[in-house]
Amino acid sequence: MIGRIPSAKNKRYVIVVVQAWQWKEFFAFELLGGLAFYLAGKVMSQAEWFCIAANVAGPQMLKYTNSVFRGPS
Repeated sequence: MIGRIPSAKNKRYVIVVVQAWQWKEFFAFELLGGLAFYLAGKVMSQAEWFCIAANVAGPQMLKYTNSVFRGPS
């Protein structure tokens, strides 16, 4: 084959292995926890800025409290 690029066969692929507990923890804390704190803020104050702040700060608080109970890793 005349038109082949010589560097095409030297490309390397990086495989990243993510443990199951890490993506489960991300799903539970960031998505579900964030939604729960957003909706709780919406019910309590009905202010959009407060709901967004609760959506950001709530999962961080959950991760912190979970890491305290899990112990040092």
